[in-house]
Amino acid sequence: MNPLSTIVRALPITVMLLVAVGCAAPSSEEKPVPSTSEFSQLTDAGIAEIEDSRHARFDLRNHELTKAAVGLDGQDRGPIIGGADKPLITLELLGPERTETVQTSTIMFLSTSADTPYEGIVFWQSFDTPQECLAELRTDVTRWGIRVEDIDRWDRNSQGETDYQQVISMGVGRSGLVADVEARLANGHCLLKYDIYLEPRYYTPEVQDTIRRTGSSR
Repeated sequence: MNPLSTIVRALPITVMLLVAVGCAAPSSEEKPVPSTSEFSQLTDAGIAEIEDSRHARFDLRNHELTKAAVGLDGQDRGPIIGGADKPLITLELLGPERTETVQTSTIMFLSTSADTPYEGIVFWQSFDTPQECLAELRTDVTRWGIRVEDIDRWDRNSQGETDYQQVISMGVGRSGLVADVEARLANGHCLLKYDIYLEPRYYTPEVQDTIRRTGSSR
């Protein structure tokens, strides 16, 4: 299992507290100024703008997202935007090769240090039936480079299940971004979690070849 996925699924309490502080509403004494950048910011004003417009856009053409690029230079802040019960957000990810646009209600940014770029972006998509979930996974073969055999394995293993969870696989998407997809059934509903990896070690020719061949970075 990829170590970054493990971090996402088991965030320490201290990190969660930092996230909670980071997502707090701006003080009424200090009104946020909307961003003029063509890309979204993760300042209080930037998050408010994303939530108001239901649109977010990030430049990942160098497969990285620095704190300075989102207005948080020198800050160890990994916000969570939206939530399971919130309206959908259109998320645009400009990759090295092309832009991917997805619909999601929740976006999370992974930060472990104020001095380093974000390690990844996570978003979720929910579906009312396993069939809708499987159809979406089939599109991920092209979009995120997920292997057909790994999706078939999910289909076989989840048959007849109402509560089931499985990491599908990693892939190198048509955008040039590296992604990992995990699926979970709960009471017949399906949730897909997408990790977009931004650490340099995922962008060497050797590692990407391994991902394409095996669905894993190792």
